[in-house]
Amino acid sequence: MATLNLWAHINAPPERVWDVISDIPGQKRWMVDLRSLSFTGIEREGEGAIVDVTSELFGLPLVKDRMRISRWEPPTRFDVEHIGAFTGIGEFILKPVAGGTLFTWREVFKPPLGVLGELGFALVIGPHLRSVFRRSMANVKRLSEGSDVNTTASAAHRPIES
Repeated sequence: MATLNLWAHINAPPERVWDVISDIPGQKRWMVDLRSLSFTGIEREGEGAIVDVTSELFGLPLVKDRMRISRWEPPTRFDVEHIGAFTGIGEFILKPVAGGTLFTWREVFKPPLGVLGELGFALVIGPHLRSVFRRSMANVKRLSEGSDVNTTASAAHRPIES
């Protein structure tokens, strides 16, 4: 299994961070690798909603994933189950701490290609995804700490470079 576990301190209360991360259609504002997102079914949020996404890997739209929201606990947590080409879980956890929120993003999944996929993840894919996820988390921080969480100005769509 491959694991990514990242965290960031955000100078905003969990409710404000939740407003950013739980806006599923708005995730394009902060997920720097997200190319497309669509719902399959009538649910648009909460447990049971299913989302098809295309994400970039090394700048190319290579990752096609289907996720089902498996846990929805406003304003502290939501989890997804990867049920597409690869399987696993993703977790967004918000914990109130002094001065704001500790935002944890955890992904645990089974890479394709068995041992070869595990090796590729350890050497190449994992370090790349950590960098991409850190930039995405910096965007969540910027949006959450800003004066208007729901801004859709073009500046909100630009990734923060690290």
